[in-house]
Amino acid sequence: MANPSPPISRRSFGTVSTLAATTAALGVAGCAEADTEATPERTEHLINTIYQTCFVVTDLEASIKEWTEKLKIGPFLVFESFVMNDKEGAPLPFDIKIGLAYSGDSFIELIQPNDDRPSIYSEVAKNGGGFHHIAKLTNDLDASIAESEAAGYPLAVLGHFEPNNRLAYVDARSTYGGYMEYVEYNEFIGGLLHYMRDAAKNWDGVTQTMPFPE
Repeated sequence: MANPSPPISRRSFGTVSTLAATTAALGVAGCAEADTEATPERTEHLINTIYQTCFVVTDLEASIKEWTEKLKIGPFLVFESFVMNDKEGAPLPFDIKIGLAYSGDSFIELIQPNDDRPSIYSEVAKNGGGFHHIAKLTNDLDASIAESEAAGYPLAVLGHFEPNNRLAYVDARSTYGGYMEYVEYNEFIGGLLHYMRDAAKNWDGVTQTMPFPE
């Protein structure tokens, strides 16, 4: 009988603080020995492509169990509290829990709101969950926002998150029923993506979550 999955790690975003710490932890529970070399060219090809699809869920732990056991996608890297700040450093008015996993070249994000405050996530959650956004990596977040606004997709959220990263959501629901997220690319983002993709590549097919570097 396979060992049961460990409980979801209770971590806030920012605990994985360096590229070196991220890639050093690739030999994780539930994964075979993984390739720890994370060079820029191994993730930079994703820039300006749709690299992620996101769904809002009402129970992240239950959803991860469904995705791993029934869809055979995992393991998930879980952030129990993902809080973004505005450019002045003040917290934005929402707190979310997220799970991230690769399946081949497909990158999946599951988001559960941690509170009932109105946000770009709460309406989908109130309707039982479902598709929320697709995401692109960009080398120039400000330019991507300007291009989107010129195309008729207004800025919905601009956020900063640890250790030194930025993202934005633009409202593209009129075109495809969801938001577009832009994430500004840097070595930290590249290393984190490489870490999660290698974890999926070497997954044992059972373990639901992957640990963070200590």
